Amino acid sequence: MQHLAPVSSTQRLETLDVLRGFALLGILAMNIRAMAAPMSAYMYPYALFDYEGPSRLAYLFTTVVFDLKMMGLFSMLFGAGVLLYATKRTEPGQPPRALWFRRMFVLLAIGLLHAYFIWAGDILVPYALCGILLLWWMRNRTARTLLIAAVGMLAVGAALAVVHWLAWGAMSEADRASELELMMPTREQALGDVGLMLGAYTRFVAESAPATFMFETMFFLMFFLWRCGGMMLLGMSLYKSGFLDGRLPSSTYARVALIATPVGLAVAFIGALELERVAYAMPIRAAVDLWNYVGAVFASIGYAATIMWIVKRGMLAGLRRRLAAVGQMALSNYLFHSVTASVLFLGWGFGLAGRSTTPRSCSSSSRSGSCS
Repeated sequence: MQHLAPVSSTQRLETLDVLRGFALLGILAMNIRAMAAPMSAYMYPYALFDYEGPSRLAYLFTTVVFDLKMMGLFSMLFGAGVLLYATKRTEPGQPPRALWFRRMFVLLAIGLLHAYFIWAGDILVPYALCGILLLWWMRNRTARTLLIAAVGMLAVGAALAVVHWLAWGAMSEADRASELELMMPTREQALGDVGLMLGAYTRFVAESAPATFMFETMFFLMFFLWRCGGMMLLGMSLYKSGFLDGRLPSSTYARVALIATPVGLAVAFIGALELERVAYAMPIRAAVDLWNYVGAVFASIGYAATIMWIVKRGMLAGLRRRLAAVGQMALSNYLFHSVTASVLFLGWGFGLAGRSTTPRSCSSSSRSGSCS
């Protein structure tokens, strides 16, 4: 019979740093899609690119392997982080609640500056808000309670997607048009967004602000709170149960990796094919996206188990050191990715936004992938 094995604090921190570094680089693999082109191209592959051949394979690969999985893994680690933080003691010997909230408000401020002045796809604001509204208050719950709460929050997020699909007909014409511009833009609209990216920086910031505000408020309430918050609670549960703490036997991590990873990726792959079948069309894609929504939970756990197994087996020491170095400076690296992408793709830098697209003749009103 195998028992929980003790793990040193050094090994525990190395494991979390490796996981964090791996997740952060995986997040970049997705974010670059919305940094090199408008956010609409992230959501709708027909917006600017010829969705065929290598372009289609790249889109499918990143969607199946990275989309939501890396954000899910990073969210789990963020949740586990509050448990580590709560063990710190201030001089009087009290849990550092004030220090935690100060840290979250600083993260919120950095996130707002990042969102409005560098990249609208910021994730720091949702993380900070979840840290303020949810995490500290749940830190003393049992692993079982945290797991139930995580499943509940994820279920609410899924239910809201279904409600959005069913309520599409009741939305105003203006609201539908606004959402279609993001989720299914015409080529003319997408090229207009590229022009904005390549134009004056002050105009880009000013005209992006309303969409950024909606992303950090309405989209947070409809998606990030439930998805990120649920995965954070799951991470807290897994840490308390010994999974993210590295206390389980190597064989356990191997079994979880061999089951959760292929199951999660298979479900995500089915979802990607279903999205192609419906041509990424709204409102049905709001429901079809649930394939990846569910599959990513299993894949995130599977990825974590795989890396935990590698660390416990002492494999790939050089790669682990490099990933740990990225994870130790996660915030700095995340901001560096955004600044570098801004220099490369925006007009005030090298102006490469949308440069990989192939010119083609499309009707400006076309919302399908069929172009001559």
